[in-house]
Amino acid sequence: MKLLFIGNSHTYYNAMPEMVLRLFEATGQKAHITMLAEGGKGLPFHVTAPNVPLNIRCGKYDVVIAQDRAIGFDPIAFREGAAALKAMAEKAGSQFFLYMPWAGRDNRRAQGAMTDAYSSFCRDTNCRFAPAGEVFTRLLMTEPPAALYRDDGNHATPLGSYAAAVTVFYTVTGRKRILNVQELQDPGVAAGIPAEMCQRIHTEACRTARLYNG
Repeated sequence: MKLLFIGNSHTYYNAMPEMVLRLFEATGQKAHITMLAEGGKGLPFHVTAPNVPLNIRCGKYDVVIAQDRAIGFDPIAFREGAAALKAMAEKAGSQFFLYMPWAGRDNRRAQGAMTDAYSSFCRDTNCRFAPAGEVFTRLLMTEPPAALYRDDGNHATPLGSYAAAVTVFYTVTGRKRILNVQELQDPGVAAGIPAEMCQRIHTEACRTARLYNG
């Protein structure tokens, strides 16, 4: 499977797409990852950035997965950018997915508006999204913010990026059964994250992806 990630630092921090690749490999699936990401940029920027339309058109990707900005999230700009990228992807014969990041540590109330924008767009256009921001919400019920957020309060720690990668994996594959991290070479376990935490993240990611995507 060939995947193209489009986004910003919430995609490229901690090499999140590579974690997705490792999850595919751990489950016996071949995958190839390409990433086009620029710090601070939202979907409208990528619509007009020459390398993005060119890659979508010529890359022969199975999946295009796009992430909008979290800081300064604008629902109208998001919808316009997502619609344009979705049209490009589908014209090229690719499936289109969205990857929703998380609101800032000190602005958690903003998560609801972001989730509403992503879920309503996906309902209206019949596409799926990886609800990483909602997985953060569930993990923060028991984990301290410092476990998921870097000191800047916006970007993810390696644990936070692992949670995002696992959420993307379950969304893209459509897998409904939770993997047992003890039975595969899980990238989180390999990175030194306790197996119990990795298993909880798999559970939250799988259930949350199903909740929002059916």
